[in-house]
Amino acid sequence: MRNIVFLLLSSLVVLFVGCSSYNHPRRINHSEWSSQVRQVPFSKWSNIVHRGLGVGFVRPEDRETNPYRRPPTDQFQIQPGDAFTTLLILNTGYDEAYPVLVSVFLDYRQVSFSLDGHQGFLHRLDIPPGVTMEIPFQVSIEKAGWHDLFVVAFREPENRPTDPQDRLPPSLGVGGRRTVVCAGDCTRPNSLLPDRFVGEDVSAHRTDINAFPLLPEDGRSPKQRLLLVANAKPGEDFSLILWARNPDNQSRDYVVLPMLNFYQVSFAGSEVLHLHMPAGSELFIPGQIRLPDEEGVHELQFLIVFEPYHPLDEVRDPFVVSDMRSALVVEPGE
Repeated sequence: MRNIVFLLLSSLVVLFVGCSSYNHPRRINHSEWSSQVRQVPFSKWSNIVHRGLGVGFVRPEDRETNPYRRPPTDQFQIQPGDAFTTLLILNTGYDEAYPVLVSVFLDYRQVSFSLDGHQGFLHRLDIPPGVTMEIPFQVSIEKAGWHDLFVVAFREPENRPTDPQDRLPPSLGVGGRRTVVCAGDCTRPNSLLPDRFVGEDVSAHRTDINAFPLLPEDGRSPKQRLLLVANAKPGEDFSLILWARNPDNQSRDYVVLPMLNFYQVSFAGSEVLHLHMPAGSELFIPGQIRLPDEEGVHELQFLIVFEPYHPLDEVRDPFVVSDMRSALVVEPGE
């Protein structure tokens, strides 16, 4: 009997936790929903169906207001010590249930959050076709002041192709929505991010590259070294280069977050890379990603957020974007 109990507990650990060698925090698989979750048919508000992935927020008191007339959700005000509580919106224009893995970042750090009353770092679910899901959502916020918060929905987390053509942009990108949460004081912070990497002026006028991973220098051009699929060894410190380019006539400031298997990891000495790209500049950041011991395909991706700690009506892009997902294929060691 004791052995049976042990096996059951072990199964639950496997169900809710990611790769064991990384000691990842809890991952939740949602297959049933409480009565607090509402699925609103698209036809209630519009006959227009937009193909893609929608992520957003709605205040509970605005649920019955036409989405095109609801108050903006680019800023929320809460009392110090209170959790940020609202409803998360998810929808797709696909004809079948669409799998996503939902994650939350508070001040550019991946955090645990509650979705429909279940607390975890990653929440895996299928978005039904033809409806908008409204799901109770809560994030603990301990410190007073201004906080940048965003939700990311990783597309098709179980789809891990090894054909490089299946990895080209915009394949396997993300859907993401930003907001600002002010706990009491709403003074914009000045120095919560690490020191900036600064691009070098090379008079770049074409090729808009925000953050693409490259294989190490081998004599080929950067475009020829895009990291789409590569083999690796168990536990390897995999070397790569992050390539950024700004052909605009205005400078850009943005944050890049390295993700491995949908968890935030360190690259080039930090889990948060702060880039300042003057007009016409280019930047190459070398670094390493520590791979797990488990064999198989591991997903590498870099999330991109423009103008950190700015009001969203002033930023270049109020959404969260990403490069393509790269496949690091861990094979048995020698």
